[in-house]
Amino acid sequence: MAHKRGLVVFVISVISGVLLLVSGTRGPSGIFELIMQQLPSFTDNTLILSLASVAILVLITLSWVGGIIVIFGGYLVFRNHVGTGKLMISLGGGIGLPWLIFVLFTLFTTSSITEVLTQHSVVGWTGILLAFLARTLA
Repeated sequence: MAHKRGLVVFVISVISGVLLLVSGTRGPSGIFELIMQQLPSFTDNTLILSLASVAILVLITLSWVGGIIVIFGGYLVFRNHVGTGKLMISLGGGIGLPWLIFVLFTLFTTSSITEVLTQHSVVGWTGILLAFLARTLA
């Protein structure tokens, strides 16, 4: 039963990843860049700024290759590495808790729900929702 579920998650992840890649849907890289720009106004500690910059650059990179990461996460679930696979699907699909916080932050700062929703195409939102489904099933 677990093998069938892993196969279903993998198939959904592949479809989701392809849709994300085709639509050009990216994670919240603009918010990551905003945080990186604003961080020096909160601290002067160069170590903290350096570590935060590296972490943000990693997150930006992950958001740019999200579709590939979703597919890889589905493969990991199929190979019984469920925890790591779920994490990869979340990061690649941009559906983790950080993404939700950033979307809420964007909604509050821009006061424009329509703008946030139209940021991605129907194909992109379908990919995001399928990634969410794959992670949920995993």
